[in-house]
Amino acid sequence: MNRPLEFQSLEFQDYGSHAVLISWPNVISEKTSRDIYLFNQKINALLSESIVEIVTAYCSLTVFVNTGIDKQKLIINLKKIYRAGFDDIEVKSKIWDIPVCYDLSLGIDLKNLAKAKNISVEEIIQLHTQPLYTVDFIGFLPGFPYLSGLNPLLNTPRLENPRQNINKGSVAIGGKQTGVYPIDSPGGWHIIGRTPFTFFNPQKTNPCVIKAMDKIKFHAISLDEYYHD
Repeated sequence: MNRPLEFQSLEFQDYGSHAVLISWPNVISEKTSRDIYLFNQKINALLSESIVEIVTAYCSLTVFVNTGIDKQKLIINLKKIYRAGFDDIEVKSKIWDIPVCYDLSLGIDLKNLAKAKNISVEEIIQLHTQPLYTVDFIGFLPGFPYLSGLNPLLNTPRLENPRQNINKGSVAIGGKQTGVYPIDSPGGWHIIGRTPFTFFNPQKTNPCVIKAMDKIKFHAISLDEYYHD
């Protein structure tokens, strides 16, 4: 059953002139991500005429509303919706098998990461390809999947000085998270490989291919396979 988490743990508050911020305890977990996903779906289903946009994160959901909406009444409605639960909302998810080339020419931070962790590059690849990751939410860039499930041995603080350009498809680690850069962009995560899979295609009706609550399993491919995929 899609039961909400403990209601008392949530905070509802004004956020600027046209938004309400809903905060969960600041602990990254699949339960919280699922809760946020379901609440997001329910708000869109019941309050779509009042909503401009909903922005999700690991432990929060920000509801941007139309001008003139009484936010205090909105907060009351949001609390009622949350208390009612989510049994009528289906979690639609898909498992994606994503190829990644961990060759050192593409995984430009692999050597330094292996040295910092005092393990081999091969062990890093093994640890990174073992989990079945959950897409907690899409953010930062269109199509950028924030993934939970990273082996704690690979937790690594972000770079002190972000790079000006990260190549599209770069698979990276930042803090307790792993993810994939869907387009060329600046970035401060450690690059450990690259995938030929397209995460964002603006030519499609739904340009973000992967959705929140989907699952991702990475598997290693050779450099030749990467260039001929």
